[in-house]
Amino acid sequence: MKEKCGMSNKELAERSGVSLPTVNRIMSGQTDVPNYQTVCDLVMAMGGSLDEMAGIHKEAVTLHETSSEGYMAVIQDKSRIIAEKDRWIKRPFMISLALVVTFLTVLIYDYLHPVVGFIRR
Repeated sequence: MKEKCGMSNKELAERSGVSLPTVNRIMSGQTDVPNYQTVCDLVMAMGGSLDEMAGIHKEAVTLHETSSEGYMAVIQDKSRIIAEKDRWIKRPFMISLALVVTFLTVLIYDYLHPVVGFIRR
């Protein structure tokens, strides 16, 4: 990932906020198990994702995903998901409203026509 983004260890340290000696030890393999937060900071500074590092997400992550276009794409995707959920919320509401209107219509008709229905005066 570091080679893909073309950063030096110094640039990576500056972007991630991780000290240069720590970056050097991790990149040279001297640290067997680096701190999770350190790895997270380094990956984010390179424009990657932890999913990609773990092999969960197979898509290539580019530096554009941390730019405004990447954020706009995520916002549009989330907006689409919210709109779809809104449709599923509106459907039961509209069905309930139709049932209430139908019930009230029958009740009013029944009240106004005492010979026909259940309500007798």
